[in-house]
Amino acid sequence: MDPKELLTTDRRKLLLTVALILTLAAFLRFYNIGWSYSNNGVDEGIMLQRALLVSEGYGLYTELPCDQAPMAFYLGALLDGEVVPLRAMSASLSMLAVAACMLAARKLAGDKAMILTGLMLAVDFVFVRESRLFSLDAMSASFFAFSILALAYYVKGESRLALVVAGLMVGVSTSVKLLGVVPLLGMIAFFAVTWVLDRKVTRRKAIDLGILVAVSAVPLGLFALLLGPSDILQGTVFDQGHREFEPFLKLSIVAFLGLNIPYVLPLVYARRQWRCSPETRFLIVIVLVVLAFMIVQPLVFLHHMVMLSPPLAVLAGVLVARRIDREKCQGQPIRARILSEKGIGPGTAFLVVIVAGLCVSSGFGLYGLAAQEKPTQVYYGEFVASLCGPDDWVVSGDPIIASYAGVRVPPELANVGYRQYPDLTLDRIEDAIIGYNVSVVVLCYRLNEFSELPAFLEAHGYEQVAAQRSSHSQPPASSAALDLFQEGLGDITVYVRMDVASAHGL
Repeated sequence: MDPKELLTTDRRKLLLTVALILTLAAFLRFYNIGWSYSNNGVDEGIMLQRALLVSEGYGLYTELPCDQAPMAFYLGALLDGEVVPLRAMSASLSMLAVAACMLAARKLAGDKAMILTGLMLAVDFVFVRESRLFSLDAMSASFFAFSILALAYYVKGESRLALVVAGLMVGVSTSVKLLGVVPLLGMIAFFAVTWVLDRKVTRRKAIDLGILVAVSAVPLGLFALLLGPSDILQGTVFDQGHREFEPFLKLSIVAFLGLNIPYVLPLVYARRQWRCSPETRFLIVIVLVVLAFMIVQPLVFLHHMVMLSPPLAVLAGVLVARRIDREKCQGQPIRARILSEKGIGPGTAFLVVIVAGLCVSSGFGLYGLAAQEKPTQVYYGEFVASLCGPDDWVVSGDPIIASYAGVRVPPELANVGYRQYPDLTLDRIEDAIIGYNVSVVVLCYRLNEFSELPAFLEAHGYEQVAAQRSSHSQPPASSAALDLFQEGLGDITVYVRMDVASAHGL
């Protein structure tokens, strides 16, 4: 029997294969999730602190400055901005996204496509990495994946119910992160391309497009009514419009494809899949629109690229599965083709690419799990927690240290990233420290750039202390085993208000 038929000819074996794929995906996402082996800079800490402050009643965009769409912070507020529960929520959505893409691939090209798609997404290092964090990108990509499944049903059968679900899911994706609007533009482009190819605009298709756009606007529209449209527009659009174009960061696109080699196949064979069927054509259009956006937008980080993982995995699975089936129909088993003088057929070559990609991506993921140590942020979070109560305020160059400690940072300093508008200033930091009577200040990351800050702290009743340590609890040398295109924390210095230091014998 052809080895690729072994697990798809028997229903029980097929179900076992699916279960094993989902188990692998769950292991890579949930194992020791409290210790992330890679990060997305200080972004996760910023999002966690915003969720915590929203849970305490701070108004998003008004009392709490925010440059992202609102939905994730209200979901995070339901879990009080706690690190591990919110990471588990992100990982759970990712698991559902893997399952949704497997079903979409099965709808388009059968069981083989489902298995191949599931394997690629299960070990996709970029998707796994973001799924282990409270990541807006992973959550937005997951809801986008749900829309892919619904849209596959619509394209196959023109079900308007499936179209409504697709619009709702891509709308939720946009409400989590505004990047979700780009796949929506791809869906609109698919309708336009269909009209061009058919050389006519049917009334039904025009109504369908209207339904898609209208339903997709509902989630963000409800938040606009709740929070104020001008405030959301200012935070999500105008506060993002001051970023410089950084060509070096375009290497994130190369890194993403290098970590997921099979995703190159749909791009190389886009023309073949374009002619194949409308079911693959809609995914090709979406991928090209998202990829074009990544190329032209000012900043592209590796975590942004996760938006491409679901459609490329489905396309790659469908492409390889159909090629294998075509070679099977020609009457020569793949195994015999390898051993024959005719050499390796395209189906087998594609399968080799997938195996190579699985080895690369899963290798990074498994290495990360094996090499991870107690992150620096966890260590300092425990130290801060030993000094502060839940009502205290903390300033930290990486806000996740405060999140690990279960305490808040001043709303004005929730975002300490390099790219924000208006930019972070020394006056803003000093005003927050005094205004909130901050108990602990952890100088790291960008706060190290403000050379006047230590003198200010010492002049206002703070003293530098060494984090308490024992022979069994040493701060690790690095915060993550695998950091790609991210900046480190730098030197870490802790300042404690004198009365707090005295109370704890420091």
